Amino acid sequence: MNTLRTVGTIIGSLFLFMIHIQCASGQQLDMKNPLPIKEAYFQKILSGVKGGANGFLIAIELKDTSGINLKYAYFKGKKVKLAPESTNKIVYIGHYMYPRQINDLIMSSDPKEEFKNKPPGITEKIPFALKEGECVIEYTKDNKQEIFKLDNLPEKPLKNFPM
Repeated sequence: MNTLRTVGTIIGSLFLFMIHIQCASGQQLDMKNPLPIKEAYFQKILSGVKGGANGFLIAIELKDTSGINLKYAYFKGKKVKLAPESTNKIVYIGHYMYPRQINDLIMSSDPKEEFKNKPPGITEKIPFALKEGECVIEYTKDNKQEIFKLDNLPEKPLKNFPM
């Protein structure tokens, strides 16, 4: 009975050790700058008309793009897809537009009328707890997925668009 307890303890300890090693080998944030970033910033976007689109854009200019492909930026609690600019492949741009307006709710004593209400959009939660101004960049380098955190993404002056 005593050996059975010892074997159970050893197996349990090995199991916990393996789980701990697996968690530690997960993807870690790279704190030093592994990307050749020339300039990075975000900029608010306001349409200037009632009901127009509002949001922000993220721009990241690289010094060299050999083997590097930026995928996503996690900023202000949002996941923003990054794509190379059509005219300049070393500049990656990502846009996030806030929902335009909240739809009016139909309140009725007839439940069938209330079924016409549109459900609110579900925003994807980002896998990082970021402070104000922090941005995490997800990218691939030589076909290996990596992540990197920018501590302070500077803001450029407001950009107004009539829409």
